[in-house]
Amino acid sequence: ELGVIAGAARAAGVRALRDSAVWKIAADTFSEILATTPRLQSAMLRAMANMLRESRSADISRRPRVIGVLSTGGNIAAVPTVDAIATQLRSHGQTAVVAPTVNTTADVRHYGELVEAFSKTLDRAERSNDWVLVVADRGSGDLWRRYVAAQSDRLIVLVDQPYPPRTVDPLVTQRPVHLITRIPEPDPSWWDLLQPVSHHPANDDGIAALARRIAGRSIGLVMAGGGVRGFAHFGVYDELTRAGIVIDRFGGTSTGALAAAAFALGMDAREGIAALREFLAQGAPFGDYAMPVVALTRGGRFDHLIERYAGSTLIEHLSKEFFAVSADMVTGDQIVHRRGRLSVAVRASISIPGLMPPVPHGEQILIDGGLVNNLPADVMCADPDGEVICVDLRRKYVPSKGFGFLPPILRPPGFVRRLMTGTDVVLPPLQETLFRVVDLTASSRNLGELPRVAAIIEPDVSAVGLLNFRQVDDAVDAGRIAARAALKASPKLM
Repeated sequence: ELGVIAGAARAAGVRALRDSAVWKIAADTFSEILATTPRLQSAMLRAMANMLRESRSADISRRPRVIGVLSTGGNIAAVPTVDAIATQLRSHGQTAVVAPTVNTTADVRHYGELVEAFSKTLDRAERSNDWVLVVADRGSGDLWRRYVAAQSDRLIVLVDQPYPPRTVDPLVTQRPVHLITRIPEPDPSWWDLLQPVSHHPANDDGIAALARRIAGRSIGLVMAGGGVRGFAHFGVYDELTRAGIVIDRFGGTSTGALAAAAFALGMDAREGIAALREFLAQGAPFGDYAMPVVALTRGGRFDHLIERYAGSTLIEHLSKEFFAVSADMVTGDQIVHRRGRLSVAVRASISIPGLMPPVPHGEQILIDGGLVNNLPADVMCADPDGEVICVDLRRKYVPSKGFGFLPPILRPPGFVRRLMTGTDVVLPPLQETLFRVVDLTASSRNLGELPRVAAIIEPDVSAVGLLNFRQVDDAVDAGRIAARAALKASPKLM
């Protein structure tokens, strides 16, 4: 607050994120001490310089230091999971665990007793470690649970039962929450109640991913839409994983959402490519034409593909983090799918207007997210817990020639084309025109302006037709080549 120094009115406010001790000092007293204490003057100048520097920074987020761990009942003790979290965190920095026995805290009747007994211990632990885990196990008492929540920058809630408690301390919902699910597929009401920033299964991979989040080293991969060109994402992901890069968070639009869903389901790139080839062998993806009342196709072939692999899976139950972007054609709003059925999120995100039927969802009518945000890097970069790799497919557009994607031998002669199209000019087919409209309205955001962007991978897919499914392998290869170039240019990614 510079008002005291400048002799002006107070211009800033302070909100305590944790239980804090506040020292009140009169402005006149402070000014007198400042005028007579050179060391304080120097310290103030350094503080002001830091404030100025941070005000110009796009990212002034602070890493969490004190992490509360709350058990939610059931018959599973917190200790094994806490030990696993601490072990993973120690690979990133010094970590301490403060876990008093249940007998120490359960019978305490006054909150002040806990403050008196543990605040100095917690302060010492925080000063000498990068992270401190403060544990409230089952039976530790409501006051201790409240103390843990009040002292923590973030909370890890251990989900041990299908449904959450009816009520929860407001302190729990006022700070970022991570869920560790120690039972299979807990009810989505946990997410309704706690609005977690992430969720992780209680296995080695899940706990390692949580530790990377806390340490600020969780890598996100965000992928653009682009029709067949979007299958370059599979080549990119294959090269990244071969290089030893672990991706914890996936997001995308249109084909990028399709790839993100495959990876979040646990498929590696090669499994995804194999599934795609099997899908293409069954016929043209947009071959189920319909009367053009709602759309040119029924979209049934993509529905079958998505349902086969996603089924009734909820995004909340994925082992990896996922989001997809669609657009609400009623309001024009961007819709970010982080909850609900995975199949609905993906199908909505790939619903090219006019080519595939929109997806009704409550009062919304959802269409291809490329209309509002074709590469949702801003959505991924809003997460402060690690760096982001972007796969950008923007390239010069080369229109297809001929009648759709028919081979030259099957293309109709000029008089047939004139009869059907009314022109001698060779123009792109309708499907491609519809797709290109989406492409043109996509965001042209400068990715370099976003915080936490570690790399921008730009596959050269200019020779790949937007809807030419015979060029899937070309798109995959372009992704591999671009990823190798990015890894060579930025070896720190590995």
